Amino acid sequence: MITALASAEDQGALLNDAELLSVCVTLLLAGYETTMSFIGNATLALLRNPVQLEKLKSVNDPAVFAAAIEELLRFDGPIHRQWRVATDDIEIEGEQILKGQLVAAMLGAANRDPAQFPDPNRLDVTRPNVRHVGFGYGIHFCLGASLARLESEVALRTLIHRFPRIHLADKAPKWRQEITIHGLIFLAVSFD
Repeated sequence: MITALASAEDQGALLNDAELLSVCVTLLLAGYETTMSFIGNATLALLRNPVQLEKLKSVNDPAVFAAAIEELLRFDGPIHRQWRVATDDIEIEGEQILKGQLVAAMLGAANRDPAQFPDPNRLDVTRPNVRHVGFGYGIHFCLGASLARLESEVALRTLIHRFPRIHLADKAPKWRQEITIHGLIFLAVSFD
């Protein structure tokens, strides 16, 4: 996609240099960093929950594995908050938010809401009808959600089936210290 954008730019189409750079940065962050972080988060979640990992090892049904990806996105997705600007004055549970104010939508907290998810702090790869907000919602829904789901499913399915004895080599993984993307610096595993 970046090559196509650059080629279009070379032919005098649509984007100036600043716009092209902005699109490339967005594609890198949204299209790579988030999926990479999610695959690490999901791997860690499964390794910390061996019963759930065993359930996936025995699954050959793509629909079941796809549903498990949704639960893993709910349980520990790479984006825990998104910033928005209020377009109108509104009151939510006694708190006044004024038009133009910056508001943090806490996606990670919403994905652990006990009113929406029974026993929300428990990973259950067979949880039915997982309606998480890990990809945002409405007009802010992630354009790359389908690709991210597919990449994550292929990566996790391959990891689980090629390395059936995978386990954590370090019980205290190191997390990135960022406010935008929630992910690991690295995940030490062993295959013996």
